[in-house]
Amino acid sequence: MILFFGIDPGLSGCLIVLSHEGRLVGVHDLPAVKNGSKRDLMLAPIARTVRDYVEQVGASEIYATLEKHTPRPGQGISSQCKSARIAGQLEGILAGLGIAYELTHPATWSKVMRDAEGTDKKARSVLSASRRWPDLDLSRKKDHNRADAALIAEYGRQRVTNE
Repeated sequence: MILFFGIDPGLSGCLIVLSHEGRLVGVHDLPAVKNGSKRDLMLAPIARTVRDYVEQVGASEIYATLEKHTPRPGQGISSQCKSARIAGQLEGILAGLGIAYELTHPATWSKVMRDAEGTDKKARSVLSASRRWPDLDLSRKKDHNRADAALIAEYGRQRVTNE
């Protein structure tokens, strides 16, 4: 049984776990802690969560898709560096635990997975994910990150299973 991880990196990011059939297995908002005037990811709890899945099924039975960090127009240098650092930390957790993974560009997965109409990317993600996984709680404004992570996981699952 292969599990598929989808990771939307960021301080309000999320890790979604899907079964081989595309069923929702786990939803894990990435924990962050205030560090002075800034926030940082809490890496140890994230690593423990991922390791728990490795212990359940084995690293060779997990495939992860992580959204690739790309600078956004208007984003400052400090924000770009922070985003790249977070993506690298998450990639390090996956690599350190021996999990096969791919990095995917946001435009690549979203073009395939966001099937809802409209111009608001966040709303399209939420609508697309809620259609596929009605049991996925997307009730909070920031839950577009959950929707993105679920769609990223499904993108990776479809690529691996050729669906």
